[in-house]
Amino acid sequence: MATTILSGLVSDQSIEATQRVPDISDTIAMLDPEVSQFTTMLMKVSSQPAFNQKVQWFEDVLQPRLATVADATYASGAVTINVTAGQGDFFRAGDLVRNARAGDAFTVTSVATDALTVVRGIGRVAAAGGILADQLLIVGNAAVQGATLGTRKVTKKVNNFNFTQIVRQPFGFTNTLVASKLYAGNEPANEAKKKAVEHKRALEYILFWGARGAAESSTSVSGKCGGLFEFVTTNVKDVAGNLSKTLLDTYLRDLLQHGTENKVLFASPAFAQAVSGFLRDAWQPTSVDTKLWGAKVNAFISGAYGYQIPVIVKRDWNDFSTASSQYGGWSFLVDMDSVALRPLRPTRFLQNRQANDADEETHEYLTETSFQVKQEQTHGVIIGVTG
Repeated sequence: MATTILSGLVSDQSIEATQRVPDISDTIAMLDPEVSQFTTMLMKVSSQPAFNQKVQWFEDVLQPRLATVADATYASGAVTINVTAGQGDFFRAGDLVRNARAGDAFTVTSVATDALTVVRGIGRVAAAGGILADQLLIVGNAAVQGATLGTRKVTKKVNNFNFTQIVRQPFGFTNTLVASKLYAGNEPANEAKKKAVEHKRALEYILFWGARGAAESSTSVSGKCGGLFEFVTTNVKDVAGNLSKTLLDTYLRDLLQHGTENKVLFASPAFAQAVSGFLRDAWQPTSVDTKLWGAKVNAFISGAYGYQIPVIVKRDWNDFSTASSQYGGWSFLVDMDSVALRPLRPTRFLQNRQANDADEETHEYLTETSFQVKQEQTHGVIIGVTG
């Protein structure tokens, strides 16, 4: 061994470097916390076990009460009025109908496909001419005394479906590393915490943006679970720029019309910034640590129907671009009574998944689940917010 002589005052930089005990915290600082609020909420309030890889449900609506005129114009004395294709099924003989624009009323005497034969001049408003896209309100049916039942009409139930998706987050280390003494704790345990967050984040993204499908082969099926993006098609509002107060109120009027008052808005930071900048009562930050089904609520907004809507800002969506209506400018309004998590195999932490002769330690998180989205018109999506 060679001898080294240290002269004078000896500092901690002069001694052998490996002699110094490193000051390393036992806590690993993570850049991002768990941000999977939607998954958390569904696990608490809307989770129903599945028992098949294909999850199905039925949907129905009330008999439609609105139709639109298909004629370019019709005269005040016209006794035939055509409605938009397929809407003739909404009517039956004896229906009292009022033109919402002109105000006049008429009685339907017969229906041939989408052509209504009518009697004009009912009520205080004189028969008037109509134009394309006039809205016709079916007020109710007026039966003749002593008449038979008349035409019976019912709406047909619709079958909807989704598939379960197997989500796996495996990780493993050699047994040499597992046996080694490390700073900041045991490496398999540390990674298990990370993988739990990553696994839940994957489930969260599936609930919003999952694609429905099933790739089948002769030996197996790879199910894909559709998320809200896959189902919600009616109430999709594209701001395509800056969000204004009037635009938000108009959108909320449509988005809140159907379903229950039990709705939650999951908003990107760009959307939240735009709304909070309105400086009005519509944006009401919470003054305490308000939680809803285990998830922290950031604020409330009020809509056209007078009740408050909890807002949860999805911080991780700030990574998404707002250009060209990409996800950074999105928000989802969800009727929580019309969605449900449908786990076939609930989330489990499965240990020692390595082969019997493998000199390693491997674990994984595994979930097989589907997502039920009933009555897509009770939900809404606002996209394209840039400021």
